[in-house]
Amino acid sequence: MRPWVDLDSHGWVIKPEDEAAWGKLADDYRGGTAPQPFDQILTVVRANGCKTVVVENRYVDVDYRSEYSNFWSLKFDGQSSFTRRLHFFSTDLDEERLHELPDEPGYLGYSIIRPVEYGRVGRTVLRPPPELQGATLASVSDRVSLFGNELGVTGVPFCQQDGEYLRCAHAAAWICHYVAHRRELTGRRSTAEIVEMTPTMLSPERALPSKGMTLNQLQAVFGALNQPALFYGLRNMPRVPGVPEPDPASDAEGNLLAPGRWDRRLITIICRYLNSGFPVLIGAGDHAFVLVGWLRRDDGEVSFIACDDQVGPYEVIDDPFDHYKTPWESIMVPLPPRVFLSGESAEGRAHRVFRSIASQAEGLEQLAERLVNGEIVLRTMLRTGASFKRDVAKQTSSDQILRDIRYARLPHWVWVVEAHDKERCDSGPCVVAAAIFDSTSFDLAPPLDVLSLPGIVAIYPPDDGKPVIGDGSPDPWSSLLPVH
Repeated sequence: MRPWVDLDSHGWVIKPEDEAAWGKLADDYRGGTAPQPFDQILTVVRANGCKTVVVENRYVDVDYRSEYSNFWSLKFDGQSSFTRRLHFFSTDLDEERLHELPDEPGYLGYSIIRPVEYGRVGRTVLRPPPELQGATLASVSDRVSLFGNELGVTGVPFCQQDGEYLRCAHAAAWICHYVAHRRELTGRRSTAEIVEMTPTMLSPERALPSKGMTLNQLQAVFGALNQPALFYGLRNMPRVPGVPEPDPASDAEGNLLAPGRWDRRLITIICRYLNSGFPVLIGAGDHAFVLVGWLRRDDGEVSFIACDDQVGPYEVIDDPFDHYKTPWESIMVPLPPRVFLSGESAEGRAHRVFRSIASQAEGLEQLAERLVNGEIVLRTMLRTGASFKRDVAKQTSSDQILRDIRYARLPHWVWVVEAHDKERCDSGPCVVAAAIFDSTSFDLAPPLDVLSLPGIVAIYPPDDGKPVIGDGSPDPWSSLLPVH
C-alpha cells in the first residue's frame, strides 16, 4: 500500500480477462483484515458485465481527507492523505482516450479506496446487479467527473468502517445521510463531521479510538444532521389495524425467544419506509447496518437488500429471522424534520376510515368485508405533495379529478395509503381506495387530506375549508408503487 501515490501518473486502466486477473485486482485493494466488502464490489460489477477498471490516482476524497485531518494525521506512523478512486465500465476503453470517453461508456459506478489497513472501501455507488431488477431500492443518482468526463450512476451508497475512527454505526449513519443529501433533503456532511457530532457524554467510552455509537448517540447524530429518526424497539412494536399480531415463539425448552426471531411486523414497518425511498438502520447487538431495499420472491415472501459494512453493497437477506446478526433488536428511520406522523398511524387511520365508510355506503359493503378478511391489503408510502400531484395523472383519466387534486393545498410531505386488491395486483390496476394524510399531523388523530373510493373523490382543505367532492372511477386504478 506504500507508497500510495504514483507521482508520475494520472491513473491507469485494468482489463481483467480471467479469474487470475480479477484475483490480482482483489488482492491489490481488498485489504487483509476485512476483505469481504471489496470482494462483494467486484461480484456486483462483474455481474453487470464489467470489462474495464479505471484507477484514478491521487484522488482527494472529501470524506477521507476529513478523517485524515481529524485522526490519521495524528498517527506517528504516517500514511497518505490521498485515496484512489476505481471506476467500472462495461465497455472496453482505450487507455489513450480516457480524457475523451465515448458517449455511452457503460458506466457502472465507482468505489473510493482508502490507504488504511482495515476497511479500505470508502464512498461507493454502483449500479445494482441484474438479480435486483424489479426490486424497490432507496437509490440515488450520483454524478462524478473523471478526467473532465461527466458520468452518472444510479444506485445505493456504501462505505466500510475502518475499525478505529469510523465504526459500523458511523458508516450506517453516513449511508442514510448520503441518500438524503443526494435527494436534496439536506446539505452534505463529511464522515468526520458525523464522528464529531457524536455526543461523548452519552457513552462511557473515550472518543478516540472509537468504540462505536449507542442508540442514543445515533439519535443525537441524526438530529444534528437534520434527519430526526423514528425509533422502533422490537420488544414494543406498534399495533396496526389489518396487520396480524403474531404469537410469541419459544425454543424447545419453552423459553420465550427474542421478538427479532419471530415478530413479522418488522417486515411491514421496514417496507413502509423503503417504499418511501428512505433507508432503514437496523441495530443488532453490537452491530448496525442499513436496509436499502426489498424484493418479492417467487414464493411471495419478502427478501431485504442490505448495505452492511462487514459484507458489502447489495447483500440479499432472504430471512431476517435467520440472518448472521439475528435477532435484530431495533429499527431507526431517519426522516425529514417535518414528518411528525408515523407510517403506522397513517395506515391505521386509513384502515378505520375505509372500513367505516365502506360499511355504511351502498355498494361498498364488499370492500369493508374484503379489507377485514385480508383480500384487500394496505400499502403505505411517504411522498412529497408535489410528486403526488405529478403522478396522480397516471392514475386517472378524469380531467376534473386531476384538476381538483392539483389545486389541493397539501403539505410538503404526505402519507399515501393505498388499498390493493391482491387478486388484481399481478394482472393490472389494483388500487380500490386511497387516503392521503398530512405528515405534520398528530399520530392519535391524523385528518384526511384526500380520500378516494370507488365512485367518489373527496378533498379536505386545511383550516376547515369546504370539502371538494367529485365523482371518482368505479374501477381500480394504478398504484404509485412500481413494485408492491
